[in-house]
Amino acid sequence: MADDRHNAMFMEGPYEPLMIERAEGPWLHPRGGTRILDAASGAVVVNIGQGREEIARLMAEEAARVNYVLPIWNTPARERLCARLARWTPPGLNRFFFTSGGSEAVEAAIKFALMYQKVKGHPGRKKIISRWTSYHGNTLAALSVGGNLNRRADYEQVLFDWPHIPPSFCYRCPWDKSYPGCDLDCAQALAAEIERHGADSIAAFIAEPMMGATGGAVPPVKEYWPRIVEICRRHEILLIVDEVMTGFGRTGRRFAVEHWNVVPDVLVGGKGLTGGYMPMGMIAAREDLVAECERLHADFMFYTYSCHPLACAVADKVLEIMERERLVEHAAEIGARLGAQLKETLSGHPMVGDIRGTGLFWGIELVRDRAARTPYPPSRKVAAQVIGAALKHGLFVYPTVGMAGKTGGDGVMVTPPFVIGDAEVDYIVRTLSGAFDEVYQALQ
Repeated sequence: MADDRHNAMFMEGPYEPLMIERAEGPWLHPRGGTRILDAASGAVVVNIGQGREEIARLMAEEAARVNYVLPIWNTPARERLCARLARWTPPGLNRFFFTSGGSEAVEAAIKFALMYQKVKGHPGRKKIISRWTSYHGNTLAALSVGGNLNRRADYEQVLFDWPHIPPSFCYRCPWDKSYPGCDLDCAQALAAEIERHGADSIAAFIAEPMMGATGGAVPPVKEYWPRIVEICRRHEILLIVDEVMTGFGRTGRRFAVEHWNVVPDVLVGGKGLTGGYMPMGMIAAREDLVAECERLHADFMFYTYSCHPLACAVADKVLEIMERERLVEHAAEIGARLGAQLKETLSGHPMVGDIRGTGLFWGIELVRDRAARTPYPPSRKVAAQVIGAALKHGLFVYPTVGMAGKTGGDGVMVTPPFVIGDAEVDYIVRTLSGAFDEVYQALQ
């Protein structure tokens, strides 16, 4: 009989597949194997840890109470969630639209920007500017604004021909300059691209506050986001910030934009919103933007599972747990220790080029030549080798590839659940160091 995993489409990975039978806190328990510390939080999702009994009880109670409600109607769970989210999101972002995940939420944010510009009498504003070395999801519109070359490759023939600019990425500066003597070309690139296309053709600019799955936890320079906001406001272009990966405490703040006191027009969330207990994504938009669309009766169609009662109840409970246990604050504190130990132990390793991040959002870029910052050839699949080596010793970290553009680029992200302590930090750093040593020797 064929392996059961072949019943699913395209679900094989670059390392040995596992059957995970149960999970608790930050730990995974595979069938017939040693437990694994999930230092990736799955796909950077499991913020509050696994196996929370109070959430299991809540899910049973909520499912017994109401199964499904048409999204245009309300439920107590949705009402509670919206009220709580209004206390979490940046000031003014108090109108919410819910989806089944991050890709749908990015799609919704793009549609909202296009609809708003049309409502305002600017139907010609139909381009979305985004950045290379980014990832925004798996729908065609999300791939169109995405900048991950590998994930775009099989669909380039049908993607929207929307403009991209280089990111703020000091380790691989596209202009070969050094901060702070660089004139902030990464932000000025947006102004130049707007001028090239004409502001009257641009609806929005979308970017991750810190690059995630493609860049590997890349923070921008401190002046970047304030300058981006100023450029967007000057040209009446909506600013969409994709916080699917960085939001809900991952960087040690409730949302990463808080590191620069920035308030976008639309914020996209997901992943940590429900901590993996239910599929859910969201957008939070400025009250005045939504009110203008509603005043003119614009039609923003819901998804079938928008505002699903069970997902709303779970999201509200997850955020309540984060507040009660001060998990955002803990992510900042334990994340600082994790980052310090990663740098102390691994900065001198011959295959480690750069270690960057904040909170519990860390990336380690792997290079063949540290001085020249030369990436390994993509054919060597170095990130997959590191993850395979770490898995053998009971640790999982998240792969990140493509930060060096057409020449490839390999790295791993260390993004564990917020419930870890000092013992888990030691375990992560020690095991990852051993995995690097093992793979480095094999590459020689």
